Amino acid sequence: MLSRSPTNNTQAPPAPLVSAWRARADAGEPAAVVRVRNLQGAIPVGRDAWGRAGKLQPVLLSSEISFAAPFSGASDPASASGDTDKLDAGTVHYGNLSKTLLGGLEVWGQGGGGGGGDKAKTVGAQGGSGSGSGGGTPRTADVFELLWVRMTGRVVDGSRVALPLDQLPFLDAAKLRSLELAVHLPKASLLGAGVSLTTTASFRPKNEGEGEGERGGEEGASRNPLRSYSRCLRIRGLHVPTLVGVNSNERTAKQMLVADIDIDRFDVADDIHSELEKIAVETMEGSSFETLEALATLVANKILSDFRIGDDPAPMKERGWQVKVCLEKPIAVPFAECPAVEVTMSS
Repeated sequence: MLSRSPTNNTQAPPAPLVSAWRARADAGEPAAVVRVRNLQGAIPVGRDAWGRAGKLQPVLLSSEISFAAPFSGASDPASASGDTDKLDAGTVHYGNLSKTLLGGLEVWGQGGGGGGGDKAKTVGAQGGSGSGSGGGTPRTADVFELLWVRMTGRVVDGSRVALPLDQLPFLDAAKLRSLELAVHLPKASLLGAGVSLTTTASFRPKNEGEGEGERGGEEGASRNPLRSYSRCLRIRGLHVPTLVGVNSNERTAKQMLVADIDIDRFDVADDIHSELEKIAVETMEGSSFETLEALATLVANKILSDFRIGDDPAPMKERGWQVKVCLEKPIAVPFAECPAVEVTMSS
């Protein structure tokens, strides 16, 4: 658990928030990767499918670590596990990775959230988030920030160290090419397959600038190890009956569409997935386009132009969001799983 021990408050410029594609491009092609998918836990987090806070719900954690040096033939003798058949500093034990991630969930407490309020305040002090949902219930972003801090030692944008001075992060930033972390709530959508918050960060090469990464003393602590990072909210598998199609039979009745919606460059800490799902579903249900292209464009435009957060009058296109809408039409082609159309729009 993160304690209230003193931290290094040295601030560095935050890494730029970019699209997930840009962050992966900045990291370059991976050569050595360790990943773990869908670690299962359960905590009262964020908001459920009905928008209620404080409800216990399942959480799936996934992470992908791309290392700067390959596992074999690297010039760094500390990265030779592919040659020596021994774990070394150039990789991680995926069992310990799993324990680190699941241990982050345990900080918030299993079950009804006993003591969760104090823990949320601790993470807010260390990680820069705090609990915004009331009653000591962490937002998804709060849980994500705690996990990221335990992994890297820093807040998500890399601008400052967030671990107490007497603790080391699980990963050494100097060894990394990129890091992806996803928190998935499979029961947080009324009509879909779940909601996830995903960050992908690209790390600077070890010899770029000063310092030797997170474990390199005060010089390393004052330097942001990130080149860029992305933050994406995903709503998966929305099943919405929709009047759509060119053929005459398709104009007589609604058919089921499956929608995936990605909000890239997502800069909001609060859980707003229920509101986003509502505007997408209402837009699809009220439409009667002939083409998926026109419908997907309308859904993306509705989110960018018409969606509002609370009393803030600013549209989402002014926040720099990038919205991707993928629509599948499962019954349109008899001998294919589905045709699909995807559009990406931003300001």
